[in-house]
Amino acid sequence: MRTEDYHMTKAVILALTSVWMALFGLAAPVQANQGLQADQGSQLLRFQVYLDDEPIGEHSFRIASIGDTKRVSSRAAFDVDFLFINAYRYRHNSSEVFRDGCLQEIRATTDDNGKAYKVEGIADGGRLRIQDQYGVDSVPGCVMTFAYWNPDFLQQPRLLNPQTGELEQVTVQRKGRDRIQVVDGRELPAERFALTTDELVIDLWYNDDMGWVGLESDTGKGRRIIYRRL
Repeated sequence: MRTEDYHMTKAVILALTSVWMALFGLAAPVQANQGLQADQGSQLLRFQVYLDDEPIGEHSFRIASIGDTKRVSSRAAFDVDFLFINAYRYRHNSSEVFRDGCLQEIRATTDDNGKAYKVEGIADGGRLRIQDQYGVDSVPGCVMTFAYWNPDFLQQPRLLNPQTGELEQVTVQRKGRDRIQVVDGRELPAERFALTTDELVIDLWYNDDMGWVGLESDTGKGRRIIYRRL
């Protein structure tokens, strides 16, 4: 199996942010035994990440709410081993600030198997100024990242990729009631959605009590990336 076969597609980098997501991007109610922090208005969401059935790492999101402002930090660390050799390594760190659901500031760094990315953005006068390794862009209106933690992001026609700084056109389809397995083996009832970009389809699950609980997407190489809520 070639090392490049492990290259992570957007299904993973989008969950980063951020969001997920995001924590990943955010914030449906979470039960106390599922990560609600002692300080009021703060949540911690953690996901075990799998490549097919193989655990490869964790993606966590910390969301702090102060009035109409949410501060979200996310960390992702994935390692894929093959024959006792680290064939793929991924690290992502993101800090995002949202006000009334709109992105006000973002700082994100990514190491995608040795390739470095950096994205910074700040809202100014009704526009979001975004700087990445290729230059500076200015985007009008309310911008959101792939904030999986916040079901409101499913209403957006475009989303900011926190790894590349690109705006991506998306469509969302409600798939109806389903069941999803979390890390401890429980199966939870959840609403399922399919988010489609130009390159892939990302399935997302939301439980009435816990919010975002699962993600699954094809890598484009015949394997599946899976997020299960810890």
